Amino acid sequence: MSILIIALVVITSAVTAQPALTDVLHELDQLYRSDNSHSEMSMHIVTEHWERTLTMETWSSGRDKTFIKVLSPVRQAGSATLRIGSEMWNYLPNTNSTVRIPPSMMTGSWMGSDITNNDIVKEITYANDYTAEYITEQDTTGEQHSGQYYLKLTPNASTAVVWSYIICAISTDPVLPVWEEYYDRHDNLIKTVIFSDVRTMGGRTIPTVMQVIPADKPDQSTTITWSNTSFDQGVSEDIFSLDNLQAGGNL
Repeated sequence: MSILIIALVVITSAVTAQPALTDVLHELDQLYRSDNSHSEMSMHIVTEHWERTLTMETWSSGRDKTFIKVLSPVRQAGSATLRIGSEMWNYLPNTNSTVRIPPSMMTGSWMGSDITNNDIVKEITYANDYTAEYITEQDTTGEQHSGQYYLKLTPNASTAVVWSYIICAISTDPVLPVWEEYYDRHDNLIKTVIFSDVRTMGGRTIPTVMQVIPADKPDQSTTITWSNTSFDQGVSEDIFSLDNLQAGGNL
C-alpha cells in the first residue's frame, strides 16, 4: 500500500544535533519503498457501531502499482483493489463486478476504514512535496522527549492534500516514525497516526503497526499490522492487471 500514510518526518530535541533535513526526509521516504514488495497484514477497524478485522495480502511494483487482496473474513474474502498510477479499481466478488473508482469518490473510505481511496492512490514524498522545518514539541504540546526529532511539514502549492500541515515525531536511533498529526488551516487536528512495534522484517527495521485515529471520532480507529513482508524479491507484473483483479487475485 502507498502508503499513504506510512512515512514520517523528523524533528529535534534540544540535546540532539539536527541532521540535514534533506537527509532525514530521504531516509524516511525510503523506509517502506522498494522496487517491489509482498506483504501479509491485518486491518482492524473500530467504529461506534461495529468492529472487524480483515486479513490481506498486498503486492507493489515501483511507485505506481499496487494490488491488495482480502483473505478474510468470509464476507469480504476475494475483494481486491488494483492501483495503476492515479487509476484505481475494486473487484466485488458478491456481484462478480469490477468498479473503477471515479475522482468524486477518491476521498471516500476504503473498505469502511479510516484509510481513504486517495491514501492508496497518492504517491507523495516528503522530500519533493513538502517544505520542512525543525521545531520542538514544546511548540505544540508543551512537552519534550529525549531521543526524538520533531518536524513541521507544509505541503507545497502543487501538493494535492486536504490538510494544511503535519507535525511529526521521529526517533533518533534508529530514525523511525513515532507519530504524526494532521491539521487544517484553522489549526484544528484532523487525524493522528501512531507507529509502533518496531521489528526487523524483510531485512529492514520498521514499525509494523500503524494506527489511524480521526480527531472528530476519538473512539474510532483503523490499525494496520504487518505480519510478514519482503522487499525487492521480485513479483510478477501479471499481478497488476484487470484480468487478475477480475479473478480476485487468483491468476
